[in-house]
Amino acid sequence: MKPYHYTIDQLYRDWRYAVEKDFVTADGTPFPYALGGHLQWGNEDRKLSLSGKPRDACLSGDGKRAAIVVDTRIQVIDTETWETIIILKGHTRSVDGLAFRPNDSNILVSSEGTDADLISRDAEPTIIVWDIDRAKKAPCLEESDLHVISKAATAVAASKLEELGLELKVPGQAELEAALASEIDRVMAKQGISDNTRICGRLHIGHQPEIFNPSGTQMVYSPGYAPESDEAGSWDVVVCSTDDFKPVLTLKDHTDDIKWAGWSPDETLLATVSFDKSIRIWDAVQGHQIHYFETDHDNWAGAFSPDSQHFVATDGHGIIRVYALHTEETLYWEFQAEGPKMWRPSVAWHPNGKLVAIGGKRDAEILLLDIAKKEVVQRRLLSGRDSKIDGEAHPMIPGRFLGVNEIKFVDGGNKLVVWVSGDGSIEVFDLSKEVKWRFARGGTEDGPEAEKWRDENGKVTSEAGSGMLVLEREGKLTLASVDFDGVRLWSVPLTDRRLGALSKGMA
Repeated sequence: MKPYHYTIDQLYRDWRYAVEKDFVTADGTPFPYALGGHLQWGNEDRKLSLSGKPRDACLSGDGKRAAIVVDTRIQVIDTETWETIIILKGHTRSVDGLAFRPNDSNILVSSEGTDADLISRDAEPTIIVWDIDRAKKAPCLEESDLHVISKAATAVAASKLEELGLELKVPGQAELEAALASEIDRVMAKQGISDNTRICGRLHIGHQPEIFNPSGTQMVYSPGYAPESDEAGSWDVVVCSTDDFKPVLTLKDHTDDIKWAGWSPDETLLATVSFDKSIRIWDAVQGHQIHYFETDHDNWAGAFSPDSQHFVATDGHGIIRVYALHTEETLYWEFQAEGPKMWRPSVAWHPNGKLVAIGGKRDAEILLLDIAKKEVVQRRLLSGRDSKIDGEAHPMIPGRFLGVNEIKFVDGGNKLVVWVSGDGSIEVFDLSKEVKWRFARGGTEDGPEAEKWRDENGKVTSEAGSGMLVLEREGKLTLASVDFDGVRLWSVPLTDRRLGALSKGMA
Protein backbone atom coordinates (compact mmCIF):
# COMPACT_ATOMS: atom_id res chain seq x y z
CA MET A 1 0.00 0.00 0.00
CA LYS A 2 1.39 3.39 -0.98
CA PRO A 3 1.51 6.06 1.75
CA TYR A 4 -0.92 8.36 -0.03
CA HIS A 5 -3.57 5.63 -0.05
CA TYR A 6 -3.63 5.67 3.74
CA THR A 7 -5.88 8.32 5.29
CA ILE A 8 -6.21 10.03 8.65
CA ASP A 9 -9.56 8.27 9.17
CA GLN A 10 -7.80 4.93 8.79
CA LEU A 11 -5.21 6.03 11.32
CA TYR A 12 -7.91 6.84 13.87
CA ARG A 13 -9.17 3.26 13.58
CA ASP A 14 -5.77 1.53 13.43
CA TRP A 15 -3.58 3.48 15.82
CA ARG A 16 -2.16 1.85 18.95
CA TYR A 17 0.19 3.89 21.11
CA ALA A 18 3.80 2.71 21.21
CA VAL A 19 7.05 4.50 21.99
CA GLU A 20 10.17 4.19 19.86
CA LYS A 21 12.34 6.56 21.91
CA ASP A 22 11.40 8.33 25.13
CA PHE A 23 12.68 11.06 27.43
CA VAL A 24 15.21 9.48 29.77
CA THR A 25 16.15 10.03 33.40
CA ALA A 26 19.63 10.93 34.66
CA ASP A 27 20.50 7.22 34.81
CA GLY A 28 19.38 6.62 31.21
CA THR A 29 16.05 4.85 31.78
CA PRO A 30 12.80 6.02 30.13
CA PHE A 31 10.62 8.37 32.15
CA PRO A 32 8.17 6.23 34.18
CA TYR A 33 4.54 7.19 34.58
CA ALA A 34 3.69 9.23 37.66
CA LEU A 35 1.33 7.65 40.17
CA GLY A 36 -2.10 7.71 38.53
CA GLY A 37 -0.54 9.25 35.47
CA HIS A 38 -1.53 6.71 32.79
CA LEU A 39 -5.21 7.18 31.97
CA GLN A 40 -7.54 7.10 28.99
CA TRP A 41 -11.05 8.31 28.19
CA GLY A 42 -13.46 7.29 30.91
CA ASN A 43 -11.05 8.26 33.71
CA GLU A 44 -11.27 12.02 33.19
CA ASP A 45 -12.22 14.32 36.08
CA ARG A 46 -15.15 15.65 34.10
CA LYS A 47 -16.54 15.73 30.57
CA LEU A 48 -18.25 18.76 29.09
CA SER A 49 -20.91 18.03 26.48
CA LEU A 50 -21.34 20.59 23.72
CA SER A 51 -24.00 21.23 21.08
CA GLY A 52 -21.77 19.81 18.35
CA LYS A 53 -18.23 18.78 17.45
CA PRO A 54 -15.69 21.26 18.86
CA ARG A 55 -13.24 22.59 16.29
CA ASP A 56 -10.97 24.93 18.23
CA ALA A 57 -10.59 26.55 21.65
CA CYS A 58 -8.68 29.23 23.52
CA LEU A 59 -8.19 30.38 27.09
CA SER A 60 -8.24 33.93 28.45
CA GLY A 61 -5.02 35.33 29.87
CA ASP A 62 -6.32 35.21 33.44
CA GLY A 63 -7.58 31.67 32.93
CA LYS A 64 -11.13 32.60 33.95
CA ARG A 65 -12.80 31.96 30.60
CA ALA A 66 -12.52 29.45 27.79
CA ALA A 67 -13.98 29.89 24.31
CA ILE A 68 -14.81 26.76 22.32
CA VAL A 69 -15.78 26.73 18.65
CA VAL A 70 -18.71 24.56 17.60
CA ASP A 71 -19.10 25.10 13.85
CA THR A 72 -20.30 28.71 13.42
CA ARG A 73 -20.85 29.33 17.14
CA ILE A 74 -18.55 30.10 20.04
CA GLN A 75 -19.38 28.70 23.45
CA VAL A 76 -17.87 30.85 26.22
CA ILE A 77 -17.31 28.95 29.48
CA ASP A 78 -16.53 29.98 33.06
CA THR A 79 -13.53 27.85 34.07
CA GLU A 80 -14.38 28.08 37.77
CA THR A 81 -17.61 26.13 37.26
CA TRP A 82 -17.12 24.98 33.66
CA GLU A 83 -20.63 26.16 32.94
CA THR A 84 -21.57 28.04 29.76
CA ILE A 85 -21.71 31.83 30.08
CA ILE A 86 -23.01 32.59 26.60
CA ILE A 87 -23.09 31.21 23.06
CA LEU A 88 -21.90 33.81 20.57
CA LYS A 89 -23.68 33.75 17.21
CA GLY A 90 -22.86 35.81 14.15
CA HIS A 91 -20.49 33.87 11.96
CA THR A 92 -22.06 32.41 8.82
CA ARG A 93 -19.25 29.94 8.12
CA SER A 94 -17.17 27.73 10.37
CA VAL A 95 -15.01 29.68 12.81
CA ASP A 96 -11.36 28.94 12.03
CA GLY A 97 -9.48 31.02 14.59
CA LEU A 98 -10.02 32.84 17.87
CA ALA A 99 -8.15 34.48 20.75
CA PHE A 100 -8.85 36.48 23.88
CA ARG A 101 -7.22 39.86 24.24
CA PRO A 102 -4.46 39.53 26.88
CA ASN A 103 -5.33 41.05 30.26
CA ASP A 104 -8.99 41.28 29.24
CA SER A 105 -11.20 38.18 29.36
CA ASN A 106 -14.11 40.24 28.07
CA ILE A 107 -12.75 40.88 24.55
CA LEU A 108 -12.54 37.99 22.09
CA VAL A 109 -11.70 38.00 18.38
CA SER A 110 -12.68 35.24 15.96
CA SER A 111 -12.36 34.67 12.23
CA GLU A 112 -14.06 32.84 9.40
CA GLY A 113 -13.12 32.35 5.77
CA THR A 114 -9.36 32.26 6.28
CA ASP A 115 -9.24 29.85 3.35
CA ALA A 116 -11.99 31.68 1.44
CA ASP A 117 -12.08 31.00 -2.28
CA LEU A 118 -10.28 33.84 -4.03
CA ILE A 119 -11.97 33.03 -7.33
CA SER A 120 -15.62 32.75 -6.30
CA ARG A 121 -15.46 35.46 -3.61
CA ASP A 122 -18.80 34.18 -2.33
CA ALA A 123 -18.16 35.74 1.09
CA GLU A 124 -15.20 37.73 2.30
CA PRO A 125 -12.98 36.53 5.15
CA THR A 126 -14.15 38.20 8.34
CA ILE A 127 -12.76 38.90 11.80
CA ILE A 128 -15.36 39.71 14.47
CA VAL A 129 -14.58 41.49 17.73
CA TRP A 130 -16.80 40.40 20.63
CA ASP A 131 -17.55 42.27 23.85
CA ILE A 132 -18.75 39.33 25.93
CA ASP A 133 -20.34 41.32 28.74
CA ARG A 134 -22.30 43.39 26.23
CA ALA A 135 -23.38 40.24 24.39
CA LYS A 136 -24.66 38.77 27.66
CA LYS A 137 -27.03 41.72 28.08
CA ALA A 138 -28.53 41.40 24.60
CA PRO A 139 -31.82 39.49 24.10
CA CYS A 140 -31.16 35.83 23.38
CA LEU A 141 -33.03 33.66 20.90
CA GLU A 142 -33.31 30.21 22.46
CA GLU A 143 -33.89 26.94 20.62
CA SER A 144 -37.35 26.73 22.17
CA ASP A 145 -38.16 30.20 20.81
CA LEU A 146 -37.05 29.18 17.34
CA HIS A 147 -39.26 26.11 17.51
CA VAL A 148 -42.33 28.15 18.47
CA ILE A 149 -41.71 30.82 15.81
CA SER A 150 -40.97 28.40 12.97
CA LYS A 151 -43.96 26.22 13.91
CA ALA A 152 -46.25 29.26 13.85
CA ALA A 153 -44.83 30.45 10.53
CA THR A 154 -45.25 26.98 9.05
CA ALA A 155 -48.89 26.88 10.18
CA VAL A 156 -49.53 30.22 8.44
CA ALA A 157 -47.81 28.98 5.28
CA ALA A 158 -49.85 25.75 5.31
CA SER A 159 -53.07 27.75 5.74
CA LYS A 160 -52.28 30.09 2.85
CA LEU A 161 -51.37 27.15 0.62
CA GLU A 162 -54.64 25.45 1.54
CA GLU A 163 -56.52 28.56 0.39
CA LEU A 164 -54.85 28.04 -2.98
CA GLY A 165 -55.95 24.44 -3.06
CA LEU A 166 -52.51 23.11 -2.17
CA GLU A 167 -51.81 20.77 0.72
CA LEU A 168 -48.58 21.03 2.70
CA LYS A 169 -48.28 17.48 3.99
CA VAL A 170 -46.80 16.56 7.36
CA PRO A 171 -43.29 15.67 6.05
CA GLY A 172 -43.23 18.95 4.15
CA GLN A 173 -44.32 20.87 7.23
CA ALA A 174 -41.47 19.33 9.25
CA GLU A 175 -38.97 20.17 6.52
CA LEU A 176 -40.21 23.76 6.24
CA GLU A 177 -40.23 24.18 10.01
CA ALA A 178 -36.59 23.06 10.27
CA ALA A 179 -35.53 25.28 7.36
CA LEU A 180 -37.29 28.30 8.83
CA ALA A 181 -35.74 27.77 12.26
CA SER A 182 -32.27 27.60 10.73
CA GLU A 183 -32.78 30.65 8.54
CA ILE A 184 -34.35 32.75 11.30
CA ASP A 185 -31.45 31.86 13.58
CA ARG A 186 -28.93 32.85 10.88
CA VAL A 187 -30.62 36.16 10.05
CA MET A 188 -31.02 37.16 13.69
CA ALA A 189 -27.42 36.19 14.49
CA LYS A 190 -26.20 38.32 11.59
CA GLN A 191 -28.37 41.20 12.75
CA GLY A 192 -27.11 40.75 16.31
CA ILE A 193 -23.52 41.63 15.37
CA SER A 194 -24.39 44.75 13.39
CA ASP A 195 -22.72 46.87 16.08
CA ASN A 196 -19.65 44.63 16.46
CA THR A 197 -16.34 45.71 14.99
CA ARG A 198 -15.73 43.60 11.88
CA ILE A 199 -12.59 43.44 9.76
CA CYS A 200 -12.16 42.04 6.28
CA GLY A 201 -9.15 39.90 7.03
CA ARG A 202 -7.67 36.67 8.30
CA LEU A 203 -6.26 35.73 11.67
CA HIS A 204 -3.09 33.67 11.56
CA ILE A 205 -4.19 30.20 12.61
CA GLY A 206 -2.25 27.09 13.60
CA HIS A 207 1.39 26.81 14.72
CA GLN A 208 0.69 28.56 18.04
CA PRO A 209 0.42 32.10 16.63
CA GLU A 210 0.57 35.22 18.76
CA ILE A 211 -2.39 37.24 17.54
CA PHE A 212 -1.96 39.95 20.20
CA ASN A 213 1.13 41.58 21.63
CA PRO A 214 1.79 40.65 25.30
CA SER A 215 0.14 43.79 26.69
CA GLY A 216 -2.92 43.37 24.45
CA THR A 217 -2.67 46.85 22.93
CA GLN A 218 -2.15 45.61 19.35
CA MET A 219 -3.33 42.76 17.11
CA VAL A 220 -1.86 41.30 13.92
CA TYR A 221 -3.78 39.91 10.93
CA SER A 222 -3.62 39.56 7.15
CA PRO A 223 -6.01 41.82 5.20
CA GLY A 224 -8.60 40.64 2.68
CA TYR A 225 -8.49 37.41 0.73
CA ALA A 226 -5.40 35.23 0.67
CA PRO A 227 -3.70 35.35 -2.74
CA GLU A 228 -3.08 32.09 -4.55
CA SER A 229 -0.04 30.42 -2.97
CA ASP A 230 3.13 30.51 -5.09
CA GLU A 231 1.69 33.28 -7.24
CA ALA A 232 2.59 36.94 -7.16
CA GLY A 233 0.30 38.74 -4.79
CA SER A 234 0.09 40.89 -1.72
CA TRP A 235 0.84 38.93 1.44
CA ASP A 236 0.77 41.95 3.70
CA VAL A 237 0.52 41.94 7.48
CA VAL A 238 -1.50 44.58 9.31
CA VAL A 239 -0.94 45.65 12.90
CA CYS A 240 -3.93 47.39 14.47
CA SER A 241 -4.61 49.09 17.78
CA THR A 242 -7.04 47.24 20.02
CA ASP A 243 -8.54 50.55 21.15
CA ASP A 244 -10.47 50.84 17.89
CA PHE A 245 -9.01 48.00 15.75
CA LYS A 246 -7.86 50.52 13.15
CA PRO A 247 -4.55 49.78 11.32
CA VAL A 248 -1.40 51.44 12.63
CA LEU A 249 1.20 49.56 10.54
CA THR A 250 1.23 47.58 7.29
CA LEU A 251 4.21 45.27 6.78
CA LYS A 252 4.90 44.46 3.12
CA ASP A 253 7.27 42.40 0.92
CA HIS A 254 6.27 38.80 1.72
CA THR A 255 5.42 36.88 -1.47
CA ASP A 256 3.76 33.75 -0.04
CA ASP A 257 1.69 32.49 2.86
CA ILE A 258 2.68 33.72 6.32
CA LYS A 259 2.55 30.71 8.64
CA TRP A 260 3.43 32.43 11.92
CA ALA A 261 3.59 35.94 13.32
CA GLY A 262 4.28 37.22 16.81
CA TRP A 263 5.88 39.80 19.06
CA SER A 264 8.98 39.70 21.21
CA PRO A 265 8.22 39.73 24.95
CA ASP A 266 9.50 43.31 25.24
CA GLU A 267 7.20 44.29 22.31
CA THR A 268 9.97 46.03 20.36
CA LEU A 269 10.08 43.41 17.59
CA LEU A 270 7.57 41.52 15.47
CA ALA A 271 8.50 38.43 13.44
CA THR A 272 6.85 36.92 10.37
CA VAL A 273 7.63 33.38 9.21
CA SER A 274 6.67 32.61 5.62
CA PHE A 275 6.46 30.04 2.86
CA ASP A 276 8.41 32.47 0.67
CA LYS A 277 11.66 31.09 2.17
CA SER A 278 12.12 34.08 4.41
CA ILE A 279 11.91 35.04 8.06
CA ARG A 280 11.58 38.75 8.72
CA ILE A 281 12.09 40.69 11.92
CA TRP A 282 10.38 44.08 12.04
CA ASP A 283 10.55 47.13 14.25
CA ALA A 284 7.19 46.76 16.02
CA VAL A 285 6.87 50.50 16.60
CA GLN A 286 7.99 52.05 13.31
CA GLY A 287 7.28 49.09 11.01
CA HIS A 288 10.60 48.96 9.15
CA GLN A 289 12.39 45.67 8.51
CA ILE A 290 15.38 45.02 10.78
CA HIS A 291 16.41 41.50 9.68
CA TYR A 292 15.76 39.45 6.56
CA PHE A 293 16.75 35.81 6.98
CA GLU A 294 16.65 33.80 3.75
CA THR A 295 16.23 30.02 3.99
CA ASP A 296 16.36 27.13 1.52
CA HIS A 297 12.80 25.94 2.14
CA ASP A 298 9.39 27.15 3.24
CA ASN A 299 9.16 28.11 6.91
CA TRP A 300 6.56 27.01 9.41
CA ALA A 301 6.87 28.29 12.97
CA GLY A 302 8.85 30.55 15.26
CA ALA A 303 9.19 32.05 18.73
CA PHE A 304 11.17 34.74 20.53
CA SER A 305 13.27 33.93 23.59
CA PRO A 306 12.01 35.27 26.94
CA ASP A 307 14.69 38.00 26.94
CA SER A 308 13.89 39.00 23.32
CA GLN A 309 17.52 38.38 22.32
CA HIS A 310 17.04 35.26 20.19
CA PHE A 311 14.52 33.93 17.69
CA VAL A 312 14.04 30.27 16.76
CA ALA A 313 12.36 29.14 13.52
CA THR A 314 11.66 25.86 11.75
CA ASP A 315 11.41 25.07 8.04
CA GLY A 316 9.74 22.44 5.87
CA HIS A 317 12.78 20.13 5.86
CA GLY A 318 13.07 20.08 9.63
CA ILE A 319 15.96 22.52 9.94
CA ILE A 320 15.91 24.49 13.18
CA ARG A 321 17.60 27.88 13.17
CA VAL A 322 18.37 30.05 16.17
CA TYR A 323 19.14 33.69 15.42
CA ALA A 324 20.96 36.11 17.72
CA LEU A 325 19.10 39.32 16.96
CA HIS A 326 21.50 41.83 18.47
CA THR A 327 24.89 40.51 17.32
CA GLU A 328 26.86 40.89 14.11
CA GLU A 329 26.71 37.14 13.37
CA THR A 330 22.97 36.60 13.50
CA LEU A 331 22.82 32.85 12.70
CA TYR A 332 23.66 31.49 16.14
CA TRP A 333 22.90 27.78 15.49
CA GLU A 334 21.51 25.69 12.64
CA PHE A 335 20.48 22.15 13.51
CA GLN A 336 18.77 19.21 11.83
CA ALA A 337 17.98 16.03 13.75
CA GLU A 338 18.80 12.63 12.32
CA GLY A 339 16.04 10.67 10.63
CA PRO A 340 13.33 11.62 8.11
CA LYS A 341 13.06 15.25 7.08
CA MET A 342 9.87 16.73 8.51
CA TRP A 343 8.29 20.08 9.11
CA ARG A 344 7.99 21.07 12.73
CA PRO A 345 4.84 23.07 13.56
CA SER A 346 5.28 23.94 17.24
CA VAL A 347 7.96 25.76 19.22
CA ALA A 348 8.25 26.79 22.88
CA TRP A 349 11.00 28.45 24.91
CA HIS A 350 11.68 27.42 28.49
CA PRO A 351 11.23 30.37 30.90
CA ASN A 352 14.97 30.32 31.64
CA GLY A 353 15.72 31.04 27.97
CA LYS A 354 18.25 28.21 27.77
CA LEU A 355 16.03 25.41 26.47
CA VAL A 356 13.74 25.17 23.46
CA ALA A 357 11.12 22.46 22.85
CA ILE A 358 10.26 21.64 19.23
CA GLY A 359 7.30 19.54 18.09
CA GLY A 360 7.60 17.52 14.88
CA LYS A 361 4.95 16.55 12.33
CA ARG A 362 6.09 12.94 12.07
CA ASP A 363 6.26 10.18 14.69
CA ALA A 364 5.14 12.79 17.26
CA GLU A 365 8.76 13.80 17.64
CA ILE A 366 9.65 16.07 20.56
CA LEU A 367 13.08 17.68 20.69
CA LEU A 368 14.38 19.41 23.80
CA LEU A 369 17.38 21.52 22.83
CA ASP A 370 19.95 23.22 25.03
CA ILE A 371 20.59 26.48 23.20
CA ALA A 372 23.65 27.47 25.22
CA LYS A 373 25.39 24.13 24.66
CA LYS A 374 23.93 23.63 21.17
CA GLU A 375 22.91 20.05 21.84
CA VAL A 376 19.88 17.76 22.09
CA VAL A 377 18.92 17.17 25.71
CA GLN A 378 15.91 14.87 25.12
CA ARG A 379 14.18 13.29 22.14
CA ARG A 380 10.88 11.40 21.96
CA LEU A 381 9.51 9.40 19.01
CA LEU A 382 6.39 7.25 18.73
CA SER A 383 6.16 3.99 16.78
CA GLY A 384 3.50 2.34 14.63
CA ARG A 385 4.63 -1.18 15.47
CA ASP A 386 1.52 -2.03 17.52
CA SER A 387 -1.01 -0.44 15.17
CA LYS A 388 -3.63 -2.74 13.64
CA ILE A 389 -3.16 -1.98 9.96
CA ASP A 390 -4.98 -4.11 7.39
CA GLY A 391 -3.11 -5.51 4.40
CA GLU A 392 0.58 -5.08 3.77
CA ALA A 393 1.00 -1.46 4.74
CA HIS A 394 4.34 -0.61 6.31
CA PRO A 395 4.17 0.00 10.08
CA MET A 396 5.94 3.33 9.56
CA ILE A 397 2.90 4.76 7.76
CA PRO A 398 1.00 5.85 10.91
CA GLY A 399 3.95 8.01 11.90
CA ARG A 400 3.28 10.29 8.96
CA PHE A 401 0.02 11.38 10.63
CA LEU A 402 1.34 11.94 14.16
CA GLY A 403 2.26 15.56 14.78
CA VAL A 404 2.95 17.59 17.90
CA ASN A 405 0.62 20.48 17.08
CA GLU A 406 0.86 22.12 20.51
CA ILE A 407 3.78 22.29 22.93
CA LYS A 408 4.07 24.39 26.06
CA PHE A 409 6.22 24.77 29.18
CA VAL A 410 4.15 25.17 32.34
CA ASP A 411 4.60 25.07 36.10
CA GLY A 412 7.52 27.49 36.03
CA GLY A 413 9.21 25.41 33.36
CA ASN A 414 9.14 22.21 35.39
CA LYS A 415 6.71 20.52 33.02
CA LEU A 416 6.34 20.22 29.25
CA VAL A 417 2.81 19.62 27.92
CA VAL A 418 2.11 18.42 24.37
CA TRP A 419 -0.94 17.55 22.28
CA VAL A 420 -0.44 15.09 19.43
CA SER A 421 -2.69 15.07 16.36
CA GLY A 422 -3.57 11.64 15.01
CA ASP A 423 -2.97 10.14 18.43
CA GLY A 424 -5.38 12.74 19.85
CA SER A 425 -3.92 12.62 23.35
CA ILE A 426 -2.27 14.93 25.90
CA GLU A 427 1.11 14.06 27.41
CA VAL A 428 2.97 15.78 30.24
CA PHE A 429 6.68 15.42 31.00
CA ASP A 430 7.95 16.53 34.41
CA LEU A 431 11.56 17.53 33.71
CA SER A 432 12.32 17.99 37.40
CA LYS A 433 10.94 14.74 38.81
CA GLU A 434 11.60 12.79 35.59
CA VAL A 435 8.11 11.27 35.34
CA LYS A 436 5.30 11.59 32.80
CA TRP A 437 1.52 11.53 32.40
CA ARG A 438 -0.59 10.43 29.45
CA PHE A 439 -4.30 11.07 28.92
CA ALA A 440 -5.07 8.82 25.99
CA ARG A 441 -7.78 8.93 23.35
CA GLY A 442 -10.24 6.10 23.90
CA GLY A 443 -9.22 2.75 22.41
CA THR A 444 -5.62 3.66 21.53
CA GLU A 445 -4.26 1.59 24.42
CA ASP A 446 -5.36 -1.62 26.11
CA GLY A 447 -7.12 -1.36 29.45
CA PRO A 448 -10.53 -1.61 31.13
CA GLU A 449 -11.92 1.38 29.21
CA ALA A 450 -10.53 0.44 25.79
CA GLU A 451 -13.38 -1.84 24.70
CA LYS A 452 -15.86 1.03 24.90
CA TRP A 453 -13.99 2.55 21.98
CA ARG A 454 -13.40 -0.53 19.80
CA ASP A 455 -15.70 -2.35 17.40
CA GLU A 456 -16.09 -6.09 16.90
CA ASN A 457 -12.99 -6.13 14.69
CA GLY A 458 -10.85 -4.34 17.24
CA LYS A 459 -10.87 -1.09 15.31
CA VAL A 460 -10.91 2.14 17.31
CA THR A 461 -14.17 4.09 17.01
CA SER A 462 -12.99 7.38 18.52
CA GLU A 463 -11.42 10.21 16.55
CA ALA A 464 -8.74 12.72 17.45
CA GLY A 465 -9.93 16.16 18.47
CA SER A 466 -8.46 19.58 17.80
CA GLY A 467 -6.16 20.48 20.69
CA MET A 468 -5.90 21.32 24.37
CA LEU A 469 -6.18 24.06 26.96
CA VAL A 470 -3.81 24.28 29.93
CA LEU A 471 -4.79 26.10 33.13
CA GLU A 472 -2.62 26.55 36.25
CA ARG A 473 -4.67 27.15 39.38
CA GLU A 474 -5.05 26.07 43.01
CA GLY A 475 -1.96 23.88 43.12
CA LYS A 476 -2.74 21.88 40.01
CA LEU A 477 -2.72 21.89 36.25
CA THR A 478 -6.11 21.48 34.65
CA LEU A 479 -5.77 20.06 31.15
CA ALA A 480 -8.75 20.26 28.83
CA SER A 481 -8.60 17.95 25.82
CA VAL A 482 -10.77 19.34 23.03
CA ASP A 483 -12.04 16.01 21.72
CA PHE A 484 -14.34 15.07 18.85
CA ASP A 485 -17.26 14.40 21.22
CA GLY A 486 -16.76 17.07 23.88
CA VAL A 487 -14.15 18.47 26.24
CA ARG A 488 -12.52 16.28 28.89
CA LEU A 489 -10.83 17.68 31.99
CA TRP A 490 -7.74 16.09 33.54
CA SER A 491 -5.50 17.22 36.40
CA VAL A 492 -1.80 17.05 37.26
CA PRO A 493 -0.25 18.35 40.51
CA LEU A 494 2.01 21.39 40.32
CA THR A 495 5.55 21.21 41.63
CA ASP A 496 5.99 22.08 45.29
CA ARG A 497 7.78 25.41 45.08
CA ARG A 498 9.53 24.69 48.39
CA LEU A 499 11.58 22.10 46.55
CA GLY A 500 12.93 24.78 44.22
CA ALA A 501 11.96 25.40 40.64
CA LEU A 502 13.72 23.68 37.79
CA SER A 503 13.97 27.00 36.00
CA LYS A 504 16.40 28.24 38.64
CA GLY A 505 18.64 25.21 38.68
CA MET A 506 18.68 23.94 35.11
CA ALA A 507 21.87 24.69 33.22
